[in-house]
Amino acid sequence: MYTITPMVVAIGPQREKSRFTYMHNFGDKVDIPYVAWLLRGEGRVILVDAGCSAADYRTRIRGEGPLMLAGETFQDVIDVKPLEDCFDEQGLGFDDVDTFVQTHLDWDHCMNTTKFTKSRILIQRAEWQKIPVHPLFKSTYAPKEHYEAIGRLNVEFVEGDHEVANGVRCLFSPGHSPGGQSVAVDTAAGTYVIAGMCTIRDNFYPPEQVLAKGTYTVIPPGMHMDPILCYDSMLRLLDVGKDKVLPFHDDAVLTMGTLG
Repeated sequence: MYTITPMVVAIGPQREKSRFTYMHNFGDKVDIPYVAWLLRGEGRVILVDAGCSAADYRTRIRGEGPLMLAGETFQDVIDVKPLEDCFDEQGLGFDDVDTFVQTHLDWDHCMNTTKFTKSRILIQRAEWQKIPVHPLFKSTYAPKEHYEAIGRLNVEFVEGDHEVANGVRCLFSPGHSPGGQSVAVDTAAGTYVIAGMCTIRDNFYPPEQVLAKGTYTVIPPGMHMDPILCYDSMLRLLDVGKDKVLPFHDDAVLTMGTLG
């Protein structure tokens, strides 16, 4: 069995909520945590994504002016706690991570990935093959040289579902990105699923007024490559995780603590 500890590296303040909930919540704003998920158990140390610091955002993503995406002017990313400090609190160093699961390659999930030079890095081949990304999605991806640096790490390309360790498995969940993967984790409290897509709680557990329409049971993220494929992937994650799907960017992680 494993424990799951969300480590919040930074926050994207006051983002347009409809970017996360397709065709819902226009004009509403939400704070978006950038998270690294630490899994410990069975003698293993596994990390799921690594977030992005405020400095990397300013110098490598934003550029000279504010970032514009889908008509929204982004406020600058705000640091919560450097990833190094998060690891120190856990009594760990980066080299203690034996396996790093990269759910997908949006910049807010991978800017710290290059710190893990000793880890096995798992990336879906379908995700990697779409780099460089289509111009429509350029603002959600890092500069080309960052992916070149990731490619020089100990990368293992996987195809479809993949067992990472006894009790930890990758679930292929494309749609938000070309080859996204999520992570199912067996804990003493049951099986959790870390959803490898840019979602909040309303995506997987929509409010009653949405469910009352009787037309759909989840809301795909507003940013996606294929909303129907994403919808189907989300249903699969719910089938595995039930009430224990962990959306990557929900602000509940700020006070969640360790699970399992």
